[in-house]
Amino acid sequence: MAEVDPPAPVAIEVDGEDTPPTSPRTSTSLPSSPMTPSIGGAVKSSGWKHLAPYPLDDRWDDVLALGPRDRCRAGTLANGMKFYVMRTFKPKDRASLALAVDVGSIAEEEDEQGVAHLVEHLAFRATESNENFHIVKFLESIGAEFGACQNAYTSMDETVYELTVPIDKPGILDEALSIMSEWVNKVRISDDDVRDERGAVLEEMRMGRDARGRSAEAYWKLLMSGSKYAERLPIGLQSVIKDGDPEVFRRFYRKWYRPERMAVVVVGDFPDLDGVAESIAKTFETCSPAPGQPVENPVVHRPTIAPHAAPRVTCDVDKEHTKTMVTVTYKYASGGISTPGGLFEKTVEEAFKLAIDNRLYKIMRKADPPFFSAACSVEDATRTTTMFSVQIVCDEGKVTRGLAAGLREMTRARLHGISEQELKIAAAKQLAEAEQLYVERDQTYCTSLRDELVGHFLRGELVVGAEEEARLSKACTEKMRTTHADAFGKKFSVDASCTIRVMEGRRSTTVEEIEAVVREIQREEDAGEITENAMFQVPSVVLKDEALPPPGRVTEERSFPSVGFEVLTLSNGMKVGMKTTDFLDDQVLVRCFAKGGLSEVPESEYLDALYANTIATELGIFGLKPEILSDVLAGKRCDVSSKTGTYYRRVDGDTSPTDIESGLQLIHALFTSNVRDMLVPEELEAVLRMQEQAIRNRSRNPNTLFHETIRYLAYGRSYMTRPLKPSDVRKMRPLRACEHFNASYSDPSEFAVALVGAFDADRVRPMLEKYLGSIPVPSDSKPHDSKPLTPATFKFPSGVVNKTIRVPMVEPMAMASIIFPINIPNPDHDAVTGEVVATVEGSAKIRRMKHISVTASGIIERRLLALLRFKFGEIYTCSAGASFSYQDQSAMVGDVIRGDVMISFSCDPDAGQRLAALALENVVDLIENGPTLEDVKTAVEVERRTLEVSAKENSYWREYFQALTNSRLAPVVDGDLDAIFELSERTREELLDGITPAIVREHLRECLKVQDRVVVVLRPRRALWRRVLTPDPTTAEGLVVMSCVGIAAWGVMRCFKRR
Repeated sequence: MAEVDPPAPVAIEVDGEDTPPTSPRTSTSLPSSPMTPSIGGAVKSSGWKHLAPYPLDDRWDDVLALGPRDRCRAGTLANGMKFYVMRTFKPKDRASLALAVDVGSIAEEEDEQGVAHLVEHLAFRATESNENFHIVKFLESIGAEFGACQNAYTSMDETVYELTVPIDKPGILDEALSIMSEWVNKVRISDDDVRDERGAVLEEMRMGRDARGRSAEAYWKLLMSGSKYAERLPIGLQSVIKDGDPEVFRRFYRKWYRPERMAVVVVGDFPDLDGVAESIAKTFETCSPAPGQPVENPVVHRPTIAPHAAPRVTCDVDKEHTKTMVTVTYKYASGGISTPGGLFEKTVEEAFKLAIDNRLYKIMRKADPPFFSAACSVEDATRTTTMFSVQIVCDEGKVTRGLAAGLREMTRARLHGISEQELKIAAAKQLAEAEQLYVERDQTYCTSLRDELVGHFLRGELVVGAEEEARLSKACTEKMRTTHADAFGKKFSVDASCTIRVMEGRRSTTVEEIEAVVREIQREEDAGEITENAMFQVPSVVLKDEALPPPGRVTEERSFPSVGFEVLTLSNGMKVGMKTTDFLDDQVLVRCFAKGGLSEVPESEYLDALYANTIATELGIFGLKPEILSDVLAGKRCDVSSKTGTYYRRVDGDTSPTDIESGLQLIHALFTSNVRDMLVPEELEAVLRMQEQAIRNRSRNPNTLFHETIRYLAYGRSYMTRPLKPSDVRKMRPLRACEHFNASYSDPSEFAVALVGAFDADRVRPMLEKYLGSIPVPSDSKPHDSKPLTPATFKFPSGVVNKTIRVPMVEPMAMASIIFPINIPNPDHDAVTGEVVATVEGSAKIRRMKHISVTASGIIERRLLALLRFKFGEIYTCSAGASFSYQDQSAMVGDVIRGDVMISFSCDPDAGQRLAALALENVVDLIENGPTLEDVKTAVEVERRTLEVSAKENSYWREYFQALTNSRLAPVVDGDLDAIFELSERTREELLDGITPAIVREHLRECLKVQDRVVVVLRPRRALWRRVLTPDPTTAEGLVVMSCVGIAAWGVMRCFKRR
């Protein structure tokens, strides 16, 4: 299981994805107003300010050549297939490949709906030269990723196959190219292949048919009504997937998979571009259309979307919806970005979106706002149509109020445009992104460049190289004026292809009420009641120098060359570890962390502590209201947020090197501000209502109930993992929550700071003294190093816990999960005294056994995927992972180190218990007989390859510094981080070099306790008459029915005996 933090207060989704763990009303990354540059940028000039101007007007309609020329090769083979080769350096020794096929579900006939997607699945099953799942085994053997949605996708307009492979060993790239060449015209589509893959695709369909998926499908059909796009969703029809004639699949593949419709893309860390291009030509030049196909390449007809004057309105009610939302979508013809002029139009589009986002953000930050949250999105829905949407999360029963506010702002923008101030805000955001692109021009990930080249082939998108694109973007942003944004805003009228959708869990809004809102906004417009947007004041700085205490000073310095950190101790006791890297030239990651979290809080104060971060973030943790802070941070790449877990408190930051100072200012402000002073009950009320409704509504979601049940049962029914109830929100005391937050971030001597990225340590050091060293130590500060943390009330249950959750479902589906405890003997535990004294030898043993547990969980996952998907075809994907979150990892108290392994998958409603039993059998077999040598070799290769990439990421070293600092060995070795690091690395390398099937088997026999397990299966609730006639004994309801039947039968028998 993942790290066990308590159930968090609910985050609202505003754009179809989960928002970050901060409140959606308090994001610091929203566009805001420019401010003066940071005093003391931390790195040398990137050259951004001195970029040569781009002749935008002179090249407005030019179709630009692919670039940069010294790093790319492109061409067309004799068979019509295009190829693109490009060099990049990140990750090292990796290449990302794609085979792009210019055909998707829009090309399907009536009896082919779903065929394009299933053919994509079949490509990984077998080809003429690759037997069943050889391709998957090859990917796993080289440590490459394979999994759901990771290696291919099918959309309405295209199908794209993707591979990312290591290229440090001879032959791997050639073999990957060979596999791709077989996808062109040699995919095996036998009757048996189609039959065996149907189950996985049906399960994928079931997974996508949750409340959000059902609503999205219905909305798409309404948006595209009258067009073939409305009836060609890539997942297709169940009837075709389940019973379609295999010959139909073969016919589609032969017709559309032709080299003229394809491009091969290879991007990676290789210097010999011409050699790669030659390999592509050699591998693919013999590919040809299937025998019997016409010489001419068939044409895919991609219809345009007919405009409509009257707005289309729908009120979608689904009892599994977890929020009340209204979406307003405007459709217009896609312009494309194949020329500098096209990029300028996209720049204007994005600026307009950012300006509207900023307006909506300020509205939702008001007391008693008309909606909980709102944001815009822009999507090229098809090759011919773009959609601009405003998504508004509303108070339950108040959709019309939220919709009116959203439509009013769109109308205001159409009538009056956006102001110079708003454009300046948006431009600052865009320029910051363009600067980041330029600064990291030599560090673009191979997958990102691969995707750009795929877009170039399919849609003609510009690919000119990061430096040229930065020049272009800068020129477009600087050319932009309010008149351009105003002209773009004229598109957004409800009588110009507008569609409005309401999503509710319970009906409270009608189509007539929505139409009445539209008429009311039109009346306001006609009456001149919608005026220009008001100006707003923008502070210039987060902190004023005169308000700062005197700077602190560095009192101790220690250098740890093995791990690459220099650690400074400041005069207030705060420690700062600095590691300069060259992984990304425009990234510095910060983490300020301390031991002690929610486990230290008594149960009576738990809700106050749990909500402390949410409440404080909503009020303003940096001494400024969030909507003001977003203005202060205009044009800066600086995001800082706080989080409290079971055993820790931390503040995370992600900044540009030139914005480190702003990040450090925010940390200073967080420690020295009093959030209680920011408390305004009227403004807080909206947050409390949002939390109440979100908790109430998420109980409608079967998936949420499933995962909450797992947490609660697997962690011993602790109050810390009990699912939240709506009533809990009002039990929380806001003032006490504020006091808890203040106390959590008050004493700098409890905290250590990791600073990892591209910065100049000498230039940053004075900033550390000024902003972190000046944080005052409370007068009541106490020594804390030796204080043991309070264990959380987590305990894995004894015996077998079987739980079947039956809930009403709109679309029947099932999920299953099995959790086993891991109990690693603590070698440092004294059985006589009960004491634990950390030792180097004991820590190495614990590290080794935990690593074996993680390796074994990966083996379990791959074995189950092979069994349940590849052999039986009954699941789409599955997961298995090990976690050690029951106790504080730096303490390791007690005679065992406790963890767990959790297996999860979704499946057919009638298969949950049966497949769970098969999974259990597979795990038991692994324990009894051990893995195969191939299993172990694959696991080791995957781990090594994953580590190679991770070790070149700043986030890896930020996490590592925290682990080393908090290590149970730190006091033993006098804080020598190198000693702990070298022990950790040596233990891992020795294990990876020497691990065998016997080692895994013996470890599982000793530590994995299958006799204690939690099995949770989610199933749809049956009809009432079925539940009465055939009760389920695994449910409380079934037991009651059976008891009643038994009592009734006993009574009847007694009556007969008396007669």
